[in-house]
Amino acid sequence: MKKTSAFTKKMSSEAWYYFIGLILFCLLPKFGSAGEAPEVIFFNGKIITLDKSNKIVEAVAVLNGKFLAAGSDAEIKKLAGPNTKLIDLQKKTVTPGFIDAHTHPVETMYLTTDFVNCRYPGVPSVKQALRNMTDSVKTAKKGQWILAACVSASQTKFAEKRMPTLAELDSISPDNPVVVLDGTHLFVVNSKALEVIGVKKGQTKLPHGGGIGLDNNGNPNGTLTDAFADVPSVLTPVQLESFFTTGIQKFWNSYGFTTVMGITQAAVVPVLQKVAASGYKPSLRYSMSVWKAANGEDMPEDLSVFALPAGSDPDYYRFAGIKAWVDGENDARTGLMCSPYLGHKETDPAGGHGAQVTSGDQAIRLAKIAQKNGVICMLHCSGDKAMAIGMTTYENLCAAGKPKNIFRIEHFGVFQMYQNQLDSAVKLHDKGLRISVQPTWLTVLVKSDIEDMGYERAATGFRFRTMVKAGLEPAGSTDVTGVYLENTNPMKAIYATVTRNSDAGKFEPEQALTVTESLKMWTIWAAKALGEEKLKGTIEPGKYADMTVLSDDILTIDPEKIIDIKIEKTIVGGKIVYSLN
Repeated sequence: MKKTSAFTKKMSSEAWYYFIGLILFCLLPKFGSAGEAPEVIFFNGKIITLDKSNKIVEAVAVLNGKFLAAGSDAEIKKLAGPNTKLIDLQKKTVTPGFIDAHTHPVETMYLTTDFVNCRYPGVPSVKQALRNMTDSVKTAKKGQWILAACVSASQTKFAEKRMPTLAELDSISPDNPVVVLDGTHLFVVNSKALEVIGVKKGQTKLPHGGGIGLDNNGNPNGTLTDAFADVPSVLTPVQLESFFTTGIQKFWNSYGFTTVMGITQAAVVPVLQKVAASGYKPSLRYSMSVWKAANGEDMPEDLSVFALPAGSDPDYYRFAGIKAWVDGENDARTGLMCSPYLGHKETDPAGGHGAQVTSGDQAIRLAKIAQKNGVICMLHCSGDKAMAIGMTTYENLCAAGKPKNIFRIEHFGVFQMYQNQLDSAVKLHDKGLRISVQPTWLTVLVKSDIEDMGYERAATGFRFRTMVKAGLEPAGSTDVTGVYLENTNPMKAIYATVTRNSDAGKFEPEQALTVTESLKMWTIWAAKALGEEKLKGTIEPGKYADMTVLSDDILTIDPEKIIDIKIEKTIVGGKIVYSLN
């Protein structure tokens, strides 16, 4: 028999009762400051909490927009007061609210409302794209911009295996400037557009960091890279305000999203600030990352101009980061690579290695500005050479000591990732590196990657199993810009990561993730990439009561059918903001 400790002998019976009572109190579900009953209880569900124990519960209680408790139906219903609303989940599977860790909400609305639709496969050829644009030219006023959207890598998807040419665009529109998007990193424009933008013979750079393609005689060939900041926008403040009060939240809520990291052009920020200051409460939490020039050169040292004003609700509006593009993107053959792309396209930047947009010096300046202002630095790095520049930037940043704020590589390893880059990322992860990836691109870009880079190089991309095993916790994101609208569907992304089904068949199947890991990409790992994991990403007391209700049990369904799962409901702050029926 064990001896009673001296400490125990000295404790009075009253002290023991107090000690045991304190323990029991700590184990009880926590109520509000005045012991309020929950406002709403969701019960009779299969709720995947994704907390540290990965437990599954039946019910949750919500108070003041946050989770109060999670547990069995019986446990949680005991917390109900006379005014508590009870909502039956009807045995549906529920996850933490989905978080889109990198997306372009304004551009998505813009491209769907103002651009001519030239998206493959609905538009299968250059010939049909030109017809669609011609119809718009016929009804346009003289001088009005004709804007057309094609999906990424259209140069490999159109029947002609190329984009429209400068001459073809001139033939259908001599008086109206025309811009044709191959994704958002490569534009083909006509002569009138070059004239309006102010491009001269021999000029290779645009004022805001974009590139200009030249023919053998030094004349502009109609190709522009990363030129969004240099093409005039036709959006009005009224349109932008409607995007923030209606379009954006309605679109992302319908896919189960409760938070987005919206990559936002600086010129748009005043409209968002106005909406936020008005007291308007949206159905989507908006964390904003601001960009100006593509290379970040004109980013101000003092970022207070982008701060959300007094009167805005920090639970729904947050200025979170700044961004620059180190390169273009591999699907447009503009991602900066050490070795050249295979073959040659008329739209290729000179040399065939892609395009560098941001220099190493510009990147480190941006990173230092972000640290000084307490926000996230986001560097877009697509090709392997761009990845090296991004890694070097952050290694230099960390050389002076561990940064105070997290910092990110966008599209890390999506197109290419080599062992040395993985090793560097692992070392930087402990110092604050977070990465965003785009799993849905497996379904639309692998075939193009193989055509453009060859299988050996393409196979170094999308290595999600390797990333997770290394502890990098990749954040899922759509990067939707309005060119691939269906890529907003997180079920399509989870299906791709679990099955490894791509547009080129099963692609490197040993890189598959489990369903739980895939869900974490869109919840807790995404929250960590926003620096918001204390408030989002799991279902547990104290966090925002954000949830996504699915039509089927994602943990038990045949993985091949995950893509068919529908979003039944989206819940933000305990309120149903979207319902399928």
